[in-house]
Amino acid sequence: MSWAPLLSAVIGAVIALGSSLLVDVRRDRSQRGRDRQQERRRQGVAFTVALVDALGALRPVAAAGRDAAERRVAAGEAVAPVYAVREQLLVTGTPGQLAAGESAFHALIGVRDAVRDGSALDSAEYHDAYHLFAEALWRFRLTVRADLGEPELTPEELSHPDWTDRDRCDTCQSRALPSAM
Repeated sequence: MSWAPLLSAVIGAVIALGSSLLVDVRRDRSQRGRDRQQERRRQGVAFTVALVDALGALRPVAAAGRDAAERRVAAGEAVAPVYAVREQLLVTGTPGQLAAGESAFHALIGVRDAVRDGSALDSAEYHDAYHLFAEALWRFRLTVRADLGEPELTPEELSHPDWTDRDRCDTCQSRALPSAM
C-alpha cells in the first residue's frame, strides 16, 4: 500500500482547514472592528442628542420666573439624563472623543450653572456660556466624524463664520448693533 495518496489527502485537508480558519479569524476581526465603529457612531450621536436635549430643557428654565430653589432643581433635572450617556461614551469612546466630549459636557454644565444662578435667556451670562457650549458641541461632532473617517467640515461649508452660533443669535446681534453706531 502506498502512503503517498493518503498523506497528500491529509496534508490537503490540513491546508484547507487552516485556510478556512484563517479566513474566519480575519472575518471575525473585521466584523469586530465594524461593530466597534458602529458602537462609537451610536454613542457619539447619543451623546450629541443628550447634550442638545439638555440645552433644550434648560431654555424654559431660564425663561421662566422661578424662585432660586425651583430653578436649581429644574436646571439639575434638565441635565441629569446626560450623565448616563456620558458614562457610556467614557467606556466606548476614543481618546479624542473623550476629550472633546468632556469639553462639551463641561460647557453644558456652564450653561446649567448660569441658569441655576438666575441668568435669563437674553443675559450676557447665559449667552457667554451658551456660545462656549455651541462651539464645544461642534468640536465634539467634528471629532466623532474624524474618528469615523468622515470628511472634515468647516463652518464656511455650513454658511457660518465659526462654530459659536453668534452669527445666528438674535440677542448677540441686537447687542452688537448699538456698539456699531
